Amino acid sequence: MENTLPSFERALQQGADGIELDVHVTSDGTVVVHHDAAYRDAGAPELGRRALAATTAGDLRRVRLASGDAIPTLDEVLDLVATRATVYIEIKANAMEDALVRCLSHHAASHVAVHSFDHRIPVAIRARRRQTAIGFLSASYPLNFNALLLDAHVDALWQETHLIDDALIAAAHSFGTRVIAWTENDAAHARALVAMGVDALCTDTPGVLRASLGG
Repeated sequence: MENTLPSFERALQQGADGIELDVHVTSDGTVVVHHDAAYRDAGAPELGRRALAATTAGDLRRVRLASGDAIPTLDEVLDLVATRATVYIEIKANAMEDALVRCLSHHAASHVAVHSFDHRIPVAIRARRRQTAIGFLSASYPLNFNALLLDAHVDALWQETHLIDDALIAAAHSFGTRVIAWTENDAAHARALVAMGVDALCTDTPGVLRASLGG
């Protein structure tokens, strides 16, 4: 599912208890929800790709994606989801901590968590906002869980789904860290991960996986 308000609403209707999304920041400091650092306006293809960081929030309101939907702000998504699910925010841009903390200050901390491949960023966010849960994204198999998880007091390890085994789950859990598998769309493998003890599955098909896992 793409980063649009209708997609997030559809995921909630399919029983998702969490929404994972990607954020960037505009030139005037608005946090927006989009996978890539640039966008292509489906309504004006002659504009080509434009960097979100070089676009104002006002300009972005006129942009339409291929689906016909607008690029939402993080405020809009958090208002939509409210307390129906946890919103897991992947930070995709550097130097946007101020804008993100400012945005999050208007919303309930208990239903928001942040994570990134750049592990410095979630740590910096929590230094500013102690109540925010943080996660580290990983596309490799850690050799030193103590260095990765303990010192930073990481709440969740977002681990690439094919690099999860019993030992990884046991090591993460020994530090009180949840393991979230990403991105898992195969029902059989999802069942195997649940049997191992993963804490959550990040998927493009929440309805399919929920049905496969028995609700």
